[in-house]
Amino acid sequence: MAIEPAGAYLRQMAAGSTKRLKLSQPAKDWLWSESGGHCQNPHCRVDLHVFVERDGMRIGEFAHIIPASAVGPRADEASDLTALDRAQPENILLLCPTCHTISDKAPLAYPSEKLRGWKEQSQRARAQAFGTPAFETRAQAREHVAALLDANRAVFDLYGPRAGVFDDDRADQWRRHVVSTIIPNNQALQRVLHANRGLLTSDEKATFHVWAVHAQELEERHQAGDWTAGSTRFPSAMASILEDEQ
Repeated sequence: MAIEPAGAYLRQMAAGSTKRLKLSQPAKDWLWSESGGHCQNPHCRVDLHVFVERDGMRIGEFAHIIPASAVGPRADEASDLTALDRAQPENILLLCPTCHTISDKAPLAYPSEKLRGWKEQSQRARAQAFGTPAFETRAQAREHVAALLDANRAVFDLYGPRAGVFDDDRADQWRRHVVSTIIPNNQALQRVLHANRGLLTSDEKATFHVWAVHAQELEERHQAGDWTAGSTRFPSAMASILEDEQ
């Protein structure tokens, strides 16, 4: 998402000004919506709507992950980031004043990777709370879940690892589709099964927990480069979760 700042600030950039760009109102609205109005530090999560100043001004603070200017906390972690990129919502968190101060005063303890992790956790929490359907019946839930499982299965059948098969092109396609299809589908599956866990049997809940470990390890391998041996395999019972005998 790229939100342009006001025209005056673009002209400052063209003129070589080092003045930091102000956040546009659309960017601010995006951040309040993304966070649900809560501090995005997962260990805080204070409701910022309850803190108001005179004239109803909110005191939630927009905290840059990489600073708005070339100097500041964590500046050396992405020194080539443009001023426009620094002013985008992807580079900003909504924090309470305390968490904002602490994270900027101790940048070594709060590197950009940690702050981006806070942002991602907040996004997932919002998606789980407001973007995940709750179903009345197992059949409805199964129809939704089956579509995600089938899409993942298609990728695995086309490009998944095979014993004795050493094909670099196939491996490259597998890695690409894991990131673009399987991981997002797994995240959606985790949200919907968690939201509808009341429809699961005891055995299905156990299967779900094993699968969640498998999904986490797959994500860590392909996005964090953690290739620790002995990863959990996809539990076969997951393929028929929520599926009742006819």
